[in-house]
Amino acid sequence: MSSTEPQQTPPPSGNKTLKRLRDYSVANMVFSLLAVLALAFAWWVLMPNPDGVQRREAEVVPVARYAAEQSDFPIWTPQDALSQTWTANFANFEVFAGELSWRIGVVTPDEAYAEVSQTADATSEWTEALTEKAGGEVGTRTITGPDGPQEWTVHEGEERALILGPGTGREATTIVRGTADWAELEEFIGLLQVASAD
Repeated sequence: MSSTEPQQTPPPSGNKTLKRLRDYSVANMVFSLLAVLALAFAWWVLMPNPDGVQRREAEVVPVARYAAEQSDFPIWTPQDALSQTWTANFANFEVFAGELSWRIGVVTPDEAYAEVSQTADATSEWTEALTEKAGGEVGTRTITGPDGPQEWTVHEGEERALILGPGTGREATTIVRGTADWAELEEFIGLLQVASAD
């Protein structure tokens, strides 16, 4: 008696179902990628595209008044010169680098950045935190500010910084710094005035 083993038929060489599934997967991936790219392009088109530094106006007067009431030194602010060309983007009276500080930053007419920072008790940490991008000292400049012509120490690097230490009738250390060129920084200092607490 001979036993016959069942004959195994080989799978068809071209399985149409498997091929169709593979084609669908590739097609779906391509369509998904196109859909994502179309959404990304639509989002990019609808996003605002400013030409320069974003101007976000800050409330300066109330902060400057509060700082003038609370501080032991005259607060310098450009608040009366602020306009469409000189725009404040922040004004703070708070602890910065361990010292109670008055700070105001502005966007300049040339779309650069300038900032004035003041404290009564400037430490090396406070000064370094504000001038770390300004490099080392490169000399002095005589610039007229709220208390008349004064010798400011000049630092220049990635940014520029001008430092005015305490002096006769001046308790605070003042640092003016930013990406603005020297002409705009000097103009900015000329715009500063003593804030009133009233």
